[in-house]
Amino acid sequence: MLDKSVPHISVAMVNHSATKYPEFSLPEGYSFRFYRDGLEEDWCRLQLETGQVPSLESIRMRFNTEFGNEKEKLAKRCVFVEAPDGEIIGTAMLWHGNTFGEMASRIHWVAVLDSHGGKGIAKALLSKILGLNKSDFVYLTTQTGSYQAIYLYQKFGFEKFVDETPENWKTENFQAENEKAWQIIENKIAEYKA
Repeated sequence: MLDKSVPHISVAMVNHSATKYPEFSLPEGYSFRFYRDGLEEDWCRLQLETGQVPSLESIRMRFNTEFGNEKEKLAKRCVFVEAPDGEIIGTAMLWHGNTFGEMASRIHWVAVLDSHGGKGIAKALLSKILGLNKSDFVYLTTQTGSYQAIYLYQKFGFEKFVDETPENWKTENFQAENEKAWQIIENKIAEYKA
């Protein structure tokens, strides 16, 4: 779940060796399934229930705008996790983005319900998504409140991006905000690990 007690600041993470990653499997009884028509409601619900968006209406609009014309691609790049009882409890995508000025693979919209946390589901989901990837470079964007996920991303070889302002970043003062964000994240990860 997103920790909303910390200031919300977006950050980027990069991985220059993304074809090398740890491989984890789902717990017994859980299974992967790729996107098919009808699963957009489950996808939207997961984003809402994990605190990533303010309302179901806003994420439905975002889904339609961002992915509505990409159903064939979703069927190959959007993965869901189904619990033993049939509930869809997690999702992630290997998508594309141009945050750095050219199209590149990105890990996108990762969400796992807290009620299924601590079982290694997010690890297995990342292994599955990275297994779809064919390029050495993969990036992701996230935020300070997702420090638990950031800690996991670090275990998969992702590093904080601290270079010049990415070409398509949407803030005015990237350097100062980025420094502040990573200070918050590193302090929260230290607390989390303790």
